[in-house]
Formats: sequence, structure tokens, C-alpha cells
Amino acid sequence: MAEAQYDFAAVDAIDAEAIGTPGKRTFRVRILRGTQSAALWVEKQQLAALGEAIPRLLEQLTLPDRHAGEPAAPITSFPDEPTVEFKVGRLALGYAAAEDRLVLVAHALEDEEAGVRVPTFSCRFTREQARVLSKACADAVAGGRPLCVLCHRPIDPEGHMCPRANGHQKVSLPRGDA
Repeated sequence: MAEAQYDFAAVDAIDAEAIGTPGKRTFRVRILRGTQSAALWVEKQQLAALGEAIPRLLEQLTLPDRHAGEPAAPITSFPDEPTVEFKVGRLALGYAAAEDRLVLVAHALEDEEAGVRVPTFSCRFTREQARVLSKACADAVAGGRPLCVLCHRPIDPEGHMCPRANGHQKVSLPRGDA
């Protein structure tokens, strides 16, 4: 099955966001390059892993930053219909030393029964853009429901039946946090 290839090369802006209310949110990485845009829909865990991997990769880079001083432009408006949009199955983060840019590669979820082409997306961005993306990932993930201190599962505003409490107690949010 042939894949649709989208390569945005060096992007103008890249960020992440969560859409919806805690417990019912969807997550995406947004990319802009000139008049082209991409919306890569990811799972919360994928976004968290991406946000955590960026600083670790930046720490490993020993070459000086050739793009130092270039500001990372924020995405102030994003088109309603992106040029590229799909649900991500696999994400990869790397580094292109020749360009001194980080590389993001996303593979769509595969649907073997549909018999359609599975898209692959790639883009490159500066270290400063990477720092902005990492913070955006962390902010998007942190805006969710708090975790139960006993079972580490999310607590809804109504509370939840904690399996660690053996069903005897409904764990809820402290007053003022709902």
C-alpha cells in the first residue's frame, strides 16, 4: 500500500493544543508553513511523550545553535481546513545536523481494511520552536483532570469510585478545585 508523503521542510510555526473539556479533550500538534497547515491528532500520552522528549534531545546536542536569536513565531490563527490532517499512529523525533533542526515524523493510524493510502508527515523546526512546542505540549496535558492519589486515575468533577478504596469510598475533588 503506497503512502501519501507530506514534507513541510522548515516550518514557520509549530505548537500543540487540547480542545474540549477535561475528560473529553482531543489533542493535536499544529504546524504552519507559508500557506500550508497541518493538524496531527494525537493521544494525550503521545503529546506528553513528545513534550518530554524534546528537552532530552536538546540536552544531547553538542553543536552550537545556528538559529539562535530567531524568534519562534506563535500560531495566532489556524485555518479551519488544514492542508494535511490525520490521526497519528506513530510519532518520531530526531535531529538533522546538516540543517541544525529537529525533525518530527508522524505516521497515520493504519486501516488495512479500508485499502487507502496511509499518510506520513514530516517537518523540521529550530531549537527555539522546539522549546515552544515542548511547553505547549506540557500546558495542553496539564489542563486535564487531576489524578487520584490512591489509584492515579483521573477524577471527574463528580468524583470517581476508586478501586484502591475497595468501593467503600467515592473519591472526589477537594472543594474549590472542580
